[in-house]
Amino acid sequence: MPHVVIEYAEAHLGDPTITALMQAAYEVCATSGVMQPEDVKVRAIPLRHLLLQGGAESFVHITLSLLAGRTPEQKEGLAIALRNRLATDFPNIDALSIDIRDMDPVAYKKRLRGV
Repeated sequence: MPHVVIEYAEAHLGDPTITALMQAAYEVCATSGVMQPEDVKVRAIPLRHLLLQGGAESFVHITLSLLAGRTPEQKEGLAIALRNRLATDFPNIDALSIDIRDMDPVAYKKRLRGV
């Protein structure tokens, strides 16, 4: 169920970099103890048109959506772990942000084909 959505400046991160970044984000989530590794879904959305201030040329913003129920400490720890891993592995990214959001388990619905 956890959805990791990575938005990034397409002009500054090519396919090999974004693939490695997606893998790193998955690894942090899968080993966090906050979610089951087999439930983590990671996707990346390249952005061609953007306006960045302060001299930044590249950015990555991660939105991690989880069903409600994790503690604030779990979410903060996960956000810090993601930020630290990505900042270490990808030091040339000018701006990196993480936003962890709770999804309402009553309102969240999904369908799995064949299940």
